[in-house]
Amino acid sequence: MNRLHVKYLLVGGGVASSSAAQAIRRRDSDGSVLMIAQEVNRTYRRPALSKGYLLGQVSRDQLFTTPDAWFSDNRIELRTGRRVSRLDSDRSCATLDTGEEVAYDRLLIATGGLPRALRIPGAQLPNVFLLRGIEDADRLRHGIEKALREGRPHPRGRGCACVVGAGRLGLELAATLTQAGLHVHLVCASPWPWGRLAGEATGRFLAHYLENRGVSLHAQLAARAIEGDGRVQRIVLSDGQVIDCDLVVPALGMIPHKELIRHTSIAAENAILADDHCRTSHPAIYAAGDCAAIFDPLFGKYRVMDSWDTALASGAVAGANMAGADQRYSDVNHLHSRVFDLALHVWGEARLAERRLIRGRMSVESPDFVEIAVAADGRICQVIAVGHDGEHSPLRELVARRVDVSGREQAFADPQADLGALMR
Repeated sequence: MNRLHVKYLLVGGGVASSSAAQAIRRRDSDGSVLMIAQEVNRTYRRPALSKGYLLGQVSRDQLFTTPDAWFSDNRIELRTGRRVSRLDSDRSCATLDTGEEVAYDRLLIATGGLPRALRIPGAQLPNVFLLRGIEDADRLRHGIEKALREGRPHPRGRGCACVVGAGRLGLELAATLTQAGLHVHLVCASPWPWGRLAGEATGRFLAHYLENRGVSLHAQLAARAIEGDGRVQRIVLSDGQVIDCDLVVPALGMIPHKELIRHTSIAAENAILADDHCRTSHPAIYAAGDCAAIFDPLFGKYRVMDSWDTALASGAVAGANMAGADQRYSDVNHLHSRVFDLALHVWGEARLAERRLIRGRMSVESPDFVEIAVAADGRICQVIAVGHDGEHSPLRELVARRVDVSGREQAFADPQADLGALMR
């Protein structure tokens, strides 16, 4: 059996892995690096898939984060279309799907996440599209084009789609498919969109905003079955309502991909547990990105923070520490989304919110407001900026400092009040 030894083995081809490779090279210019990517593509910007790429505004070449030559120029061996089939953490050895064994000194697990499947009758019919990678997006683009030509008529043209799930990806897809020319039905299990991220005021604003732009929202309902004669023709909701449609796109969230550690002693819960140095319970093995629950010192707990920014930051911390640094993950987690022409930014932890303050204008036509979430101890735990681009640094600092607003909530809710002065 072939056996290779490398100093650094990076499992995963996403931004966490490539960020780790860059961090390693900043500290160690000579150590051998092998990066294993299950997809056939080098690292690319996944967030663009649900927006500009589906609309044809971003080309495939524009998706990639680094030039093809970057890997060879930095003496990093990238193997695409390959996966690690088995990990032996006791022997510091990984087996590839080719049968080749790779021994390592340091290992990064950055296997990302998998889209949560829609497990209802009919979910395997053609024209049910999960979106995770470039090939998924290409299949969906083809489905959109066919629906525009041959789909069900609606007042603006042809083609009807149903998006199941009203989280970040669901809202982005609802907007993108509408902009592409389809009529979109959005199935939302919670009372309002972004039910796990936002409070009622922001959630209900998002509902009105979507409806104002032609999206048909079905709140507090679930998909029960997909029906059709050889392909998707309709979807049945939990209240018995039947929606005629040409395609269905589940957007039900992400499952951390931790299959690699199944037969190891590496600690995990829903995701692989990593400390604030992005190190797992095994001292030579690190984890970063969507597959990891990283200990966040700001909130004192392990957190799965599935966003591009967190994958980038945690990968950089892991790579630096693999190469001998002593860096801690200390970022305020940040999530960015765009729905139609509306920019949304989120910092912090929604699950600690006990009450929420609204600062600014919640107009559907020209929104510009901030939702500030306050924990039971009176400290800010989360901030959401909706159509508000002027105060990102102080808004982030509200969470970074866990500012106590006890007795001052009215002042923080006043859009005329200076946040910097309030924090001082």
